[in-house]
Amino acid sequence: MEMRDIVLDGNAIGGLMQELFGADLTAAPCVCAGCGARDELARLDVYVHAPGVVVRCHHCESVMIRIVRGPTRTWIDLSGTNALELG
Repeated sequence: MEMRDIVLDGNAIGGLMQELFGADLTAAPCVCAGCGARDELARLDVYVHAPGVVVRCHHCESVMIRIVRGPTRTWIDLSGTNALELG
């Protein structure tokens, strides 16, 4: 199976983001630190078949968000995201 076969959109992690941030973030604008593109979370590329969740920019494929869940804690890396607008 090719990597492109397992790409989902940001709607696939809507429930997870709701659980973590307490809000529906699928329509939240995100700005890529790599190329500066601004897109709603729902339009980003999501990979869930990794050891965690990886969210990539749909334009330049830079990693914007990483989420790894363990039994007692969750790690969220937003270092590839210049802005995530919560509203």
